[in-house]
Amino acid sequence: MDSPEQPSAKRINAPVTPSPLWRLNDDLLADIFLRLPTLADVGRAATACASFRRVVADCTFLRRLHSVHPVPLLGLLLFSSVHPAEPPHTSAPYARALRRAADLSFSFVPCAGRWIPVDARDGRVLLEREAMGGDFAVCDPVFRRYLFLPHIPGHPAAQRCGRLEPFLVPATDEEAETSFRVVCVVERKPGQLVAFVFSSGTGRWGSLAVDVSVHPSCNFSWSSYAFGSCYWKVTGTNKFLVLDTRSMVFSSFDIPSGHGQQDSVIVEAAEGRIGMFTLHNSMISAASYLVYAVRVIHEEGNSLWQLKRRVRLPSRYIFSFADATDKHLLLRGIPWNLHLEPSTHDVDVGYFSVEFESMQVEKICGLRNLLYAKQYTGFPPSLCLPRI
Repeated sequence: MDSPEQPSAKRINAPVTPSPLWRLNDDLLADIFLRLPTLADVGRAATACASFRRVVADCTFLRRLHSVHPVPLLGLLLFSSVHPAEPPHTSAPYARALRRAADLSFSFVPCAGRWIPVDARDGRVLLEREAMGGDFAVCDPVFRRYLFLPHIPGHPAAQRCGRLEPFLVPATDEEAETSFRVVCVVERKPGQLVAFVFSSGTGRWGSLAVDVSVHPSCNFSWSSYAFGSCYWKVTGTNKFLVLDTRSMVFSSFDIPSGHGQQDSVIVEAAEGRIGMFTLHNSMISAASYLVYAVRVIHEEGNSLWQLKRRVRLPSRYIFSFADATDKHLLLRGIPWNLHLEPSTHDVDVGYFSVEFESMQVEKICGLRNLLYAKQYTGFPPSLCLPRI
């Protein structure tokens, strides 16, 4: 006799316990992503899943990310466009992403003529209308936003003749990431400099300050920026001219003797101090060196420049400074042999970046016969915020 059929056992599916990683809330994920060593690691994490991408794309997270990572150098600002950094430069992958995502020729900015880029900082570009000195616009090439600046009041010309190059000033910690300032210094008459500062917060050009102590025959280097002040080297002297953009006051200070004939630039150093890079090109040994010193101010008010680093530069070139922003120097290198045997052929001008902390020297690219270039810095498109 057949045994009675046993009822089939029903399979009971046990509840699946979520992996601890998926149960992390957004705040914990953000803290983890902020501890990743590089921006590239953060970008890769964002592609893992929609949840990770949501955390990385959040504006609050991006602001925190920008506060812990230095702004990368993505390329060179040329006469009409941005030239992305080329391999094997460290920023070349970011630069490729920038080329795909941004309008690097600024065609989205309306213009009756042609815009000339004159400065860049924090993902913004300062444009000036060609042959119309004093007509400015600031744009964001990634988000394709722009803002036309009003004419400088009482000084509509602000012509390039007798004018120091206009430049962008970064927002302070108290200002929004879309805030910026533009500084334009004009020589009103021999020995008198007038500074105009535009604030995006007010939409107006601010008050001016006049310095009457500058000798009429002085020439100035391009400007550098450190801790709220702009610095110009007075050519052929041991003096720097300083404009405090917060108080709108001019001042000056002297650097150690022997630097008058050297190419020097002021930068931000650690602990709120200012640093100075100086270039030394030896025609005898055909060698170039970059020297870094930091100014230390004692309690009695005396200042001392302490030598920190001395770096040998690539041997094929004689160097000059081209720009200094956001923890990077931009050096322009012209082949040594052209100083000994001038050539009528095209010149391969090499542009090199120097990272302040590591003193790593990397070639960004080589450009034919192009002696004007400035840095374009900004975060990769997937990790940046609108700047206007």
